[in-house]
Amino acid sequence: MISWIILIGIIVIFILCTYYLYQSWKFLSKNKNFFNMRLFKNPDKIPKIDRKAYESAYRSNTNFSNSSLDNQPVIDAKKVHHIYAFHQIGTPDNQGINQHKGKEGWPEEKEEKKEEYEQEQVQIISEDFPEVIINSPVVVEQQVVVKQQEDNLREDELQEEQVQITNEGGLTMPELQQVGGLELIKTPVVIGENVIQRMEVSDLPLDMAAIKIKEITTNIRDLVTDVIQDKVLIQGTLHKQIFYVGIDNIIHHQMENISFSHFIDIPGAEPGMDVLIEPEVEHVFSKLILDGSVLHQKVVVQFFVKVLSVQQLIVETGIGPLVKAQRVIGENTVQTMINNEVTLAVEAIKIVDITAKVVGLETEIIEDKVIMQGIVHKQLFYIGTDDVEHHQAEDIPFSEFVDIPGAEPGMNVQVYPNIEHIKQVLSPDGTMVAQEIVLELFVKVTESVQINLVTGNDSLVMLPEVVGENVKQILSETTTTLTPTAIKVKNINAGFEGLNAVVINDKVIIQGIIHKQIFFIGEDNIEYHQAENVPFSTFIDVIGARPGMDVQIIPSIAFIKPILSNDGVCLTQKVIADIFVKVTENIQFNVNEVGPYGV
Repeated sequence: MISWIILIGIIVIFILCTYYLYQSWKFLSKNKNFFNMRLFKNPDKIPKIDRKAYESAYRSNTNFSNSSLDNQPVIDAKKVHHIYAFHQIGTPDNQGINQHKGKEGWPEEKEEKKEEYEQEQVQIISEDFPEVIINSPVVVEQQVVVKQQEDNLREDELQEEQVQITNEGGLTMPELQQVGGLELIKTPVVIGENVIQRMEVSDLPLDMAAIKIKEITTNIRDLVTDVIQDKVLIQGTLHKQIFYVGIDNIIHHQMENISFSHFIDIPGAEPGMDVLIEPEVEHVFSKLILDGSVLHQKVVVQFFVKVLSVQQLIVETGIGPLVKAQRVIGENTVQTMINNEVTLAVEAIKIVDITAKVVGLETEIIEDKVIMQGIVHKQLFYIGTDDVEHHQAEDIPFSEFVDIPGAEPGMNVQVYPNIEHIKQVLSPDGTMVAQEIVLELFVKVTESVQINLVTGNDSLVMLPEVVGENVKQILSETTTTLTPTAIKVKNINAGFEGLNAVVINDKVIIQGIIHKQIFFIGEDNIEYHQAENVPFSTFIDVIGARPGMDVQIIPSIAFIKPILSNDGVCLTQKVIADIFVKVTENIQFNVNEVGPYGV
């Protein structure tokens, strides 16, 4: 009985607490809605926007005001582009008020404040837009919509005007701003590719009659290619090494070289283009004939040929393959005139021809400039007084520089020399020739970069894709004997020589030599030099690396610590080196090109 009384009491207390909580929540909810409604209605809580100040600030941070551009047509931004800012004004029919009024709408005791609120909003809009006559909040909303539509039309017209001005050499086109990223790169473009198979048949007389062929190894050597219109000529040598069992049961060896010449059709190929060729020996068939004295052979070879043309493309960067490419920093052309006089070995009566070419060209990049030096090699052909054609060679050194803004030491440079004109004048006595040579040097500076290129439907390019990269530190500690005895080590210079890399699965094995030059002071206070070569080998993990892929090695000396013994005879050196490797694989894909003006 007592337990039932306790249970009924607990239920009654639970019901009373629930009712009390419900009433409290209802009261607080009403007060919260009323507070929010007053906050939304109160015009003092809505900041007023100074339209003229806002419009002026907007124009100062956009391309529509071109006061900073020189020699460009002036556009009056006030006439072609207006910016208006609005705060949403709530009304009983607007969603802002509907969120707060609930089912009962505006409270009756607040109706007078509602009318005051609407009048104040009308006054605010009238001050900002005196040309618009506003009689009600509905008209205000309609005028705002109309203004926004007019602004959109004006923006479209302004963009069209900006495009026209840009085409005349003015402002930057908006289309270029819509592209995520653009790069001007120098890249091989695939013109075409093809595969041919040929069979080379030969009969080789053996030095001794054979009873069995043990092994024949073949490879292709001395490949030479020549590009003509729509074709590639291939020449080379098929080198074979033949191992056979003679009638004396001894293994004999004999070598054979077979020259071959083929051509392959590649539409679009032109002289001067680059060729990538991959030869392969597919099958070797051999048979002994004439009682084993002659070896009859049939060798099937395959040639995969790809023709490439190095071009400059404006491509889009973004999501796509990560490749190594040559970014074009700048290019320029310089012309120079070389004047000289040459004394002929034989008195001449006529100059037949003078040919010239640039050899031994060397370049050096400094900041914003490229310095070039080389030799103009000339060959003179002339008729002597003996009515015989003679030849005489001459080398003329030259040096020149060209301005390329953005060029820095360490970048790549390509120089394309061209002999534009040669003028020769034979002296009256026929013993001397005065020459004027006009030399043109076209210089291009590029920088190796890693970029993601967006794929598309434009040019088919072949670039090295980055498979992986990693860096590793190695410590080399050696002790060398100095001759003569040293009292002080002045300096140690170290570098790398003979680097060799082998790619295996997920690893790169590196071997090479650390070449050190030691400068020290002897007991006689004279500075001495001593060299040391330290071989090393290590491996670096590169996930995704596979045999046959390409490797780029960038080593650097991070730290050198010399420790000279007390007697000055032994020098201990601790060298810490950083070895950075990048594994790449050539791929070809279509890029997304962008025209010079974003079209």
